[in-house]
Amino acid sequence: MKNLINSTSLVVLSFLMFIFSFSANAQNGSDTLVMMDGKERKGKVTAINDDEITFTFTGETLEYKIKRAKVNKIIFSSGRTQLISEKKIDKNTSELSKNTSSLTNRKGKMAVLPFKIITNMPSIDKEAIGRQIQTDCSNTIKGESPMIEIVDPRIVNTTLAKNNISVDQLEVMSPDELAILLGVEHIVFGSYDIENTGTRTSGSTVTSYKSKKDRDKRKGTAISSGNSTTSDTYDSKITMDIYNDEGSNIYSVSRKPFMSGLDKYHSTIKYLIKRAPFGRKHK
Repeated sequence: MKNLINSTSLVVLSFLMFIFSFSANAQNGSDTLVMMDGKERKGKVTAINDDEITFTFTGETLEYKIKRAKVNKIIFSSGRTQLISEKKIDKNTSELSKNTSSLTNRKGKMAVLPFKIITNMPSIDKEAIGRQIQTDCSNTIKGESPMIEIVDPRIVNTTLAKNNISVDQLEVMSPDELAILLGVEHIVFGSYDIENTGTRTSGSTVTSYKSKKDRDKRKGTAISSGNSTTSDTYDSKITMDIYNDEGSNIYSVSRKPFMSGLDKYHSTIKYLIKRAPFGRKHK
């Protein structure tokens, strides 16, 4: 019986403390602004219009004009709550998240990333060449495997740029993360390793005879002429890796181009794509 009385007294005491606290806040006229970032400001709301809220902080007399867009809700001293602004979700971002996170929407889509250029020639534009190979590779896949939907390289590069992802950073990101980000089932990584190994000179000498009788080459004067050309020599290699949206590598290959030269990668790209799992010559 004594325990029951003690419990009842505790409940009554708690209730009285709540009423006292509520009454004190009401008397003090303390309103609470809950901002969009979650922070709270105590004081008195004196006016609300279409664009602004007039507010005075507790213990102060100066009135402040606060933009409605910055306020989530107002909790008045009476206990009433008024919703002011709702956190808006960008429609495009929402749709992109919805599309890229759905396995069904990613099915059959492929993105080719900019190729990484590895070279000992500081004067060449690595970014431009990497994007050119990316475009050539995308177009080749379209031609060889029309059933695959290739994401436009511009969209790929724009998405990467908006997420502050450079070509060098692609190596430290997981393929499944990139696949979800780009909304595809497969990701193509590639690199073009090209080294200038020096120059090569080639030439030829031609000897002709001048005589009274053209057929008689045993007599007359020998006239020799020659020409030579100098060209750069290269050692190069194309590497290609294809991953699915689960992060598994389904194709990994490297091959030296058939011809030597900075822009002699086209035929090698086509050769590798034809032998990929989706290519025409894949067995």
